[in-house]
Amino acid sequence: MDQLSTGLNPTGNLERLLQSLPEWQQEQAKADFLDLLYDLYDRASAPPGLRGTYTGLWQRYQRDLAWLTRLSIYLNK
Repeated sequence: MDQLSTGLNPTGNLERLLQSLPEWQQEQAKADFLDLLYDLYDRASAPPGLRGTYTGLWQRYQRDLAWLTRLSIYLNK
């Protein structure tokens, strides 16, 4: 979906909201979200090489979110 029925870009509102925050708050929000992903994917117990790292967490979250979205759409037909 590129536009809402109003003709506006749906991500534009989110971008404006984020940009209204001071830069330090934007960066803190990113760090806090990565910490949440670290806990969600239990990186403290991950295999050596991943344990204690944030590498790939955002990409894994994107894959999982896409999979959950597709499943939700399929199940709600």
